Amino acid sequence: MSYACDHLARVSVTTDARPRNRFEVCEAVDAAAKNEVYRFRYRIYVEQMGLQQKYADRLRKRVVEPLDETARIYAAYWNGAIVGTIRGNRFSDLSTAYYRKLYRIDGRFPFDPDEMSLTTKLMFDPAMQRSPYPIRLIMHYARDFNATRPCKIDFIDCRRWLLPFFLKLGYVDYLGWVVHDEYGSVRPLFCPADQVARLQRLRSPLAAIARELCNNNMFGGEDLIRRLALVGRRAAQPVRRPGAEPNAASESDCGG
Repeated sequence: MSYACDHLARVSVTTDARPRNRFEVCEAVDAAAKNEVYRFRYRIYVEQMGLQQKYADRLRKRVVEPLDETARIYAAYWNGAIVGTIRGNRFSDLSTAYYRKLYRIDGRFPFDPDEMSLTTKLMFDPAMQRSPYPIRLIMHYARDFNATRPCKIDFIDCRRWLLPFFLKLGYVDYLGWVVHDEYGSVRPLFCPADQVARLQRLRSPLAAIARELCNNNMFGGEDLIRRLALVGRRAAQPVRRPGAEPNAASESDCGG
């Protein structure tokens, strides 16, 4: 099983020899590593949260989706055991077509599909959700995913209870509630990579990564925020889809 690992580990990581008492983030780069992530998804979503998953394989106890075919998938480990994961796609991937429609990505966002990313399947072991480690997973993902071909804007969706977390991180509320076919009512958000000054004002941990990649407003990201952000508007309560699970998770539910 092979991984592309966080520099924090400072060693080559294999299945048989991971550093102990350490946190590390790795990109899953082969089938065995990805299967470990797929099984973790099943454990969090199906076994712990009791959610119905369209792509759940109950025989093999894993969740694998069409987006995974072209995604970059990351896993977080504590003492060698998987505790979190996150997934990134570019909107040039054909499997993102549903999200282009759901998020209403149109002429308002003047970027090529390959310059826009979709972040999904962010989840963390419930026992560690209040630790610093979910943020470290997000930061590693943001830096590594954009290291060679930086995206100009990222999109994500979340449920009501996670909205303050992502807004503080620097994501922007622009659309209101939409109904995801599988996860029910979710709130799409976007995060321009060049909003350096705003991220600094928010004291977001993503500010340091933005400074490495961009000059402030070099793509017009802060102008985009001023035009589209739902600032000062009370968020309407999510509309429940008939027959939806009352505790349906979003793609970025952090596992609970």
